[in-house]
Amino acid sequence: MAQKNWGGPHRFFGAGGAPIGEQPPRRPPGGKKPPPRARGRLSEVPVRVQGVARRAALPDFLRAYAEARAQGPWFFMFTDDDYRDGSSFDPLLNTWHHIPLPALPRDETFFPAASAGGLICFGCYADGWKTFVVCNPLTRVWRQLPSMLNPPFRLHTVGMVVDADTTSYKVLVAGNSDIYEVYDSATNCWEKTCIIPPGFYRWHQGILCNGFLYSKRFEFDGLVAYDMVEGVWSKIQAPMPHAFDYHALVECQGHIYTVGGQMKNDVTKQICILQLERTSLQWIEVDSMPKILFEEFLKDGESFSCAGYSDLVMLYIPGGLKDRLVLLYDLIKKLWRRLPQCTLPEHCMQDGLLDGISFEPRLDAVV
Repeated sequence: MAQKNWGGPHRFFGAGGAPIGEQPPRRPPGGKKPPPRARGRLSEVPVRVQGVARRAALPDFLRAYAEARAQGPWFFMFTDDDYRDGSSFDPLLNTWHHIPLPALPRDETFFPAASAGGLICFGCYADGWKTFVVCNPLTRVWRQLPSMLNPPFRLHTVGMVVDADTTSYKVLVAGNSDIYEVYDSATNCWEKTCIIPPGFYRWHQGILCNGFLYSKRFEFDGLVAYDMVEGVWSKIQAPMPHAFDYHALVECQGHIYTVGGQMKNDVTKQICILQLERTSLQWIEVDSMPKILFEEFLKDGESFSCAGYSDLVMLYIPGGLKDRLVLLYDLIKKLWRRLPQCTLPEHCMQDGLLDGISFEPRLDAVV
């Protein structure tokens, strides 16, 4: 049986082997640039996404789009408790796009759980996490997944990967009471996986790196990794530094990073970027927020949140007012950047930016 190429945010090809392995290519082998005319059309996508989406049925357009380089992540930020409205930030154009969400059932609240290959997975809690949907936020096409074999009452982690060749995808859900299942869109079925290593887990999104889905384990401090080819979990002894408050895992160019705060008396005193060193499995600080920017961004006693995808991480204050500072950090260039204010009307921003998820905007992503 041919091994599937489970890719990451930029169509990486999973390669198996040790969980933390060689750096994957930025583009699949043999990838081609679209012809000049197609590149001209693609450059219009961020600013005229809805009009282009209506033309996306053209086979030549989608074929050229699929062969193009990824445009980089967008950040969809929700501005209401019902998760029905929000705005997407486009780092390439340094602007916000108001893209209506798909018309999901209105009698339920769907929370963003994972993303990959232009798709976002949402989960709905109603006496357990019984309902998951996958959507393409640009085309607004969505699909409800069949019920899990044994829906969990509490989530540990959710991860998602897309096969770069077939466009099929998998959704991995790990929850309480030894509930660990994988949905495969190719079969439209859930299957049980082996048991995740024991420990205490708090809900967060898993990340894909070199064919493995990684998640944070808070008791017996370290990481767990799920092999997308072999279907097994492994544990990685990589404890966080003392008094470091973990916020998010991020994959960039085959390396794993974490973003968090250095704490003192339960107050964040510094925001740091750590990289997991491959051989020693030690977290090494590679950057920290400049003091003057930190004092502008975070007040004493406040907490912050972040969403990361590939080389970019957005940092924001949950529920902060519209004029509160929102930052973007570039893991490759090691640059901090202030973002323009969200352009939603005042009445849509009364609660500020409440939650968010990063995703790769792709018109050709198939639900």
